[in-house]
Amino acid sequence: MRTGVLAYGLLVAMIAASAWGQNDAAVEKRLSDAMDKSLKTGASDKPEFAKGFRDLADFYCGNSRFGDAEKVLAKLLEEREHAFGLNSPDIVQDINDLGRVSFAQMKYQAADGYFRRSLQIMEISKGMMSLEVADVLENLARITEALEKNGEAEQLLKRVLTIREIKQGNDNIALTGALTQLGRLYVRTKHYDDAERVWLRALRSEEKILGTNAPELAPLLDGLGELYLLRNQYAQAEPVLRRALAVRESSVGPLAQEAADAHDALGNLYMAQKVFDKAGQSYERELFILTRTIGPDAPSSRIALQHVAEAYGAQGKASEAEPLYRAMLVVQESDTARSLDGLGVVLTVKGRHNEAEGMFKTAIAILDKKGWVTSRRVVYDPADPAPVLLVQTLDHYADLLKAEKKKGDANKMAARAKLLSGVTAQATKLPGAAKHR
Repeated sequence: MRTGVLAYGLLVAMIAASAWGQNDAAVEKRLSDAMDKSLKTGASDKPEFAKGFRDLADFYCGNSRFGDAEKVLAKLLEEREHAFGLNSPDIVQDINDLGRVSFAQMKYQAADGYFRRSLQIMEISKGMMSLEVADVLENLARITEALEKNGEAEQLLKRVLTIREIKQGNDNIALTGALTQLGRLYVRTKHYDDAERVWLRALRSEEKILGTNAPELAPLLDGLGELYLLRNQYAQAEPVLRRALAVRESSVGPLAQEAADAHDALGNLYMAQKVFDKAGQSYERELFILTRTIGPDAPSSRIALQHVAEAYGAQGKASEAEPLYRAMLVVQESDTARSLDGLGVVLTVKGRHNEAEGMFKTAIAILDKKGWVTSRRVVYDPADPAPVLLVQTLDHYADLLKAEKKKGDANKMAARAKLLSGVTAQATKLPGAAKHR
């Protein structure tokens, strides 16, 4: 089966992070022109005909425009159905690609239909036990799992295993992939003994094929460790999770985000065992890595900060926990104030001024920790500046007051914003801030 940008499922959406701009527009036009040129040739039974469509669909997927990709692939399928017939194996790739972009849009019923059609064609043309059939069965199992048809998904995956064992032997990467997928299904359905059995089998197979320190082992080790945690089998969980950490540190480095995830899993293990000092050490390491890799304000970093605080609190280290909880509160309040300010701007544009004013006042109250707005005398202090978000909100509030024809209050609010931003840093006095109505 074809790999590339149309590779399976939502993974496409996660890696499709390119920004949309003029260069993308030029690329789209070039690819669209190439597709139109293919259409004009009418040679829909030729490989080069499909290439123009697939290149454009790949581009759309790369920019998370799955709806546009779906339209291109649907047109391609229509053209190739006319060329090869409705049940030709030559159109299976086109059907599968439509199944993938449907899955990426969470159109699970549509994806299910595409892969079932593909399966029927392949079973007739290639045989019930062909590897091509196994590929389609794996995709269909993912769809049925998404549709919560867990029993059917299990049977599909067992059929995949049978085919791969007969055709490829007991030790191959494709087989371990199916075992891993089946293990995840068993965890979801709380068949933990079955999950452990298939994951241990997959782990032994991957060790035999790839070696005992291959990075591909890490997801299986993670799964096993989390499974043992679910079953409160802490003695079994710790060496597995420590091995997962060692594999990641040796493959991607000790400061990679993947290593942070492994430290988090260990922290969870120690918290469950009430070994709070070790939990704190693991969470601290996780926080250090995340702060360096994705920044202190990223959601994962905030969660890690909370975990560190909880570990400190559980140890009775109130003095260490308090500043961490305060830091979390500041972040949460900032997020709330940003949302209130944004909503206030939207309501202002819509002419709903009373509601907008309430949003701005609440945001200002959250952000004005040191009386920057309410104090009659304020001095700009570059060593202790007011939050940028507070200045922005004051400016937006001033715009609202102007729209309400409250010129005096608007000028006072705008002047306070300028002072706090350092624009009028020479000034040390301002009229009192506009009183909140």
